[in-house]
Amino acid sequence: MSQKQKLSLKILKILQSEFPITKNPYQMLSDKLDMDEEELIAEIKRLKKQGYVRRIGAAASASRLGYKSTLIGAKITEGSIRANIAFINSYDNVTHNYLRDAQYNVWFTFSAKTKKEIGQFIKIFKKRRGIVNVLSLPSKKTFKINAEFRF
Repeated sequence: MSQKQKLSLKILKILQSEFPITKNPYQMLSDKLDMDEEELIAEIKRLKKQGYVRRIGAAASASRLGYKSTLIGAKITEGSIRANIAFINSYDNVTHNYLRDAQYNVWFTFSAKTKKEIGQFIKIFKKRRGIVNVLSLPSKKTFKINAEFRF
């Protein structure tokens, strides 16, 4: 394994489990990795472009913030998937949106302050062209696991 690959793995490990919550996190990380901050940011951008990093940000607990959430499975016709995914992704309430090779081919979570707001979204969504069927599986209990990739 090359030095560059070793550095990339080190950066990925730190990003997923040791990201500092400070005013200057990249400076702190670059000091820890003994590298220039601009070099670190360039490497993170490269890793993002290659698909190794999807996003860097906080993951808030919707239930602790008083939100309700539901897992939605949608059966969408092949020709309307792109348009419907764009519609789904236009909502800030949506996380974890996945395309699947299955009868219900799009799965995503939707969070809102009230069950009524979730119901309103589902009602609008069901009326869209290409939506064959929609399942709503409201969250009853949240189970969090610490999913870390080991390098």
